[in-house]
Amino acid sequence: MFKFVKKVFYRLGLIKILNVGFDSAGRDKPTIVMLHGIGATYRTWDGLIKELSADEYRLIAIDLLGFGDSPMPVDCEYNVESHVKYLRKTLKKLKIKKPFKIVGHSMGSIIAAHYCHLYPKDVQAAYLLSLPIYSKGDKDSAISNKLTDFYLKAYKLISQKKDFAIKYSKHFRNILRIKDGLLVDEKTWHSFSLSLQNTIIRQHVYYDIKNAKLPVHIIFGSLDEFLIQENVYKLEKFKNVTITKLAGVNHTINKRYAKSVANIIGEPK
Repeated sequence: MFKFVKKVFYRLGLIKILNVGFDSAGRDKPTIVMLHGIGATYRTWDGLIKELSADEYRLIAIDLLGFGDSPMPVDCEYNVESHVKYLRKTLKKLKIKKPFKIVGHSMGSIIAAHYCHLYPKDVQAAYLLSLPIYSKGDKDSAISNKLTDFYLKAYKLISQKKDFAIKYSKHFRNILRIKDGLLVDEKTWHSFSLSLQNTIIRQHVYYDIKNAKLPVHIIFGSLDEFLIQENVYKLEKFKNVTITKLAGVNHTINKRYAKSVANIIGEPK
């Protein structure tokens, strides 16, 4: 009964913290916080959790605002500020050891980058996976090309077409045979649509990374369907940024992707 009531309160947005889907515990351990992408849940990180050591780290995987079992407030804009606000409250509640490492996938990497910009002292290093960067950047090296414009127009259309988005997400999941990621249904449509518009389309991730005062590791697959490599490599000029390209890997975090990320996280500084 308690679990049912708690879930209802989350759905109504009456609980102001996010659902923690996985917490390996151990407040004195170095911590890794994991943020999934749009339309996904904390289960995105099942593979990476298996590759990392719960004896060495406290591993935390969270359902982002509007997804999984986290709050879905109807009066929320679901912009990056909203996502970070709920994340910040959740991390304070967990009383984790600082500084921690933060890992984001797709939209989760946009949220992670903004968190790092706002609270650099909290974070030891950021690992941004499959970063969907479509920001405009500086005037002398502006991120602006036909492919970027195509993605933004497509996302805008999808954010306005509920039936199409629900059908497309099911089709996409079947093709890639993924268990978690890009699930749009009646329950998540509102948060999906607004997160797509206000966090992904109206993003400022370029400036968040530019102004982040900590190591930022960008990792992506050579076959990523949602990533524009030219845009990612614009970030290479920043001294705190390192970029790793994984051959034969797409947008989803499969076993090979997870193993590579775990190795990078475990590298000595």
